[in-house]
Amino acid sequence: ITFRVSAGDGVLIHGGNGCGKSTLAWIMAGLLKPSTGTCLVGGLPADQQVGTVAVAFQAARLQLLRPRVDLDVAAAAGFSPYDTPRVAAALAAVGLDAALARRRIDQLSGGQMRRVVLAGLLARRPRVLILDEPLAGLDAASQRNLVRLLVDLRRETGLTVVVISHDFVGLEELCPRIVHLDAGAYVPGRAPAGEFS
Repeated sequence: ITFRVSAGDGVLIHGGNGCGKSTLAWIMAGLLKPSTGTCLVGGLPADQQVGTVAVAFQAARLQLLRPRVDLDVAAAAGFSPYDTPRVAAALAAVGLDAALARRRIDQLSGGQMRRVVLAGLLARRPRVLILDEPLAGLDAASQRNLVRLLVDLRRETGLTVVVISHDFVGLEELCPRIVHLDAGAYVPGRAPAGEFS
């Protein structure tokens, strides 16, 4: 079975706990080699081009390894934390004010943490962004704001967005395509009730 994701696509990888969603994300990011089959990004094996596909983990706090916002964004993006204009631009790209740059990570809300992670990842200009359960733990307003931000980024930049989730409510506009996994296998033609087209 071949499944193709094109540049600028929004794809939801859906399935229950333990079905292989996160494993597939790690394979797509080149962090794991598939035991069978291949995963190609632009015609080359994903594991030969780590960084082309960026992954935002479900628990954003685990991805924030520096004490301050500016230090974390710069480290993730690969530039100097003293490059204030680039830090400010990275934050602005995800809807955060530059004044947040000097704030301690432990002073951020859950939604702000997710956006700081995205700022660092997007500043590296990946071809694909994978988000593992991006709406988990966020209130309804934060969920809507994050989805709106991601929809705009996908449409304006051509970024391919892949969302890993057991749920699909609220993701219809961001991810118009659904891939359903069951027990580690792709199930063609199967989708949850109410699948969007």
